[in-house]
Amino acid sequence: MEYRGIDVSRYQGNIDFTKVKASGIDFVIARIGYGEFENQIDTKFERNYQEATRVGLPIGVYLYSYALSVEGARKEADVVIKWLKGRKLNLPVYYDIEDKSQINLGKETLTNMCKTFCNRIEEAGYWAGIYANKYWLTSVLNASELQDRYTIWVAQYAKENTYQGKYDMWQYTSQGRVNGIDADVDMNILYRDIFTNVEGKPVPEPAPIPSLPNLSGYQGTSIVDALKSVGYDSSFESRRTLYAEAGFMDYYVGSAIQNMNLLKRLQGNVSTEYYPVTNYKGYSIVDGLKSIGVDSSFENRKRIANKNGINNYRGTMVQNMKLVNLLKNGQLKRA
Repeated sequence: MEYRGIDVSRYQGNIDFTKVKASGIDFVIARIGYGEFENQIDTKFERNYQEATRVGLPIGVYLYSYALSVEGARKEADVVIKWLKGRKLNLPVYYDIEDKSQINLGKETLTNMCKTFCNRIEEAGYWAGIYANKYWLTSVLNASELQDRYTIWVAQYAKENTYQGKYDMWQYTSQGRVNGIDADVDMNILYRDIFTNVEGKPVPEPAPIPSLPNLSGYQGTSIVDALKSVGYDSSFESRRTLYAEAGFMDYYVGSAIQNMNLLKRLQGNVSTEYYPVTNYKGYSIVDGLKSIGVDSSFENRKRIANKNGINNYRGTMVQNMKLVNLLKNGQLKRA
């Protein structure tokens, strides 16, 4: 079955969603904002969300990205989560990556930016997706690394979508006209029903540790040599998969600390009592926790502080420095 939808932003003005729904539109994707700063929220997002919800139109959101690094993508995800304030969505949170300032960053960086944004969004309990045009999906991004993990929304303004990769939604024009909107609007076709309880779509659980290679007999320090010693694929992609399956939440880049943590985990030497060692070099406990994919909200930091002997956590510099140092030394106890 096919579903007809629109995506909207402040450029469509004050929309009459009652008329929009009566015209046969099945869903709405609203721009929540652009960039990483809180003042970059779309000025019509609140109204679009409230009105679409009021008339019973399923709604999702998208962020237009200006990020130029993986860290920038993480900041964009965090500001989206702040703007959402725990609202329910019927459709995913899409990462709109297409800006000309990003195109020369390279496939690996841009693909890692997509993964970082989407993983952070899914940690917050939402389903994440990627929006890009056909050229970006075929020539700028490593779409094959994204399409099996996230839902893809492809833009190609034509009578026929000729994109050969996997996708769930097609944006086919930016010049649509819909009753209730006094401006051109983007039109979309969704090819499967993903409306029900998307906000609670679980992030796939990592495979249990017993299914991973057992390196308990290896005495060296190289994860590559350790995997080879048991006849296991030691390529970078294989190690990246193993890293996620072993339960680590940060994005694998093959750093020395990540390899050490992975080796210890597969040797059975990592206690689940402590968070993994981070390769973060700064002094912010918020950024340190984010570097290993852990909730860095004040409430969670307070729970972690209590677990580590800080009973009156207020987020002071001294308290945060103690937590950061414990994290860097692999001695921060899990809350």
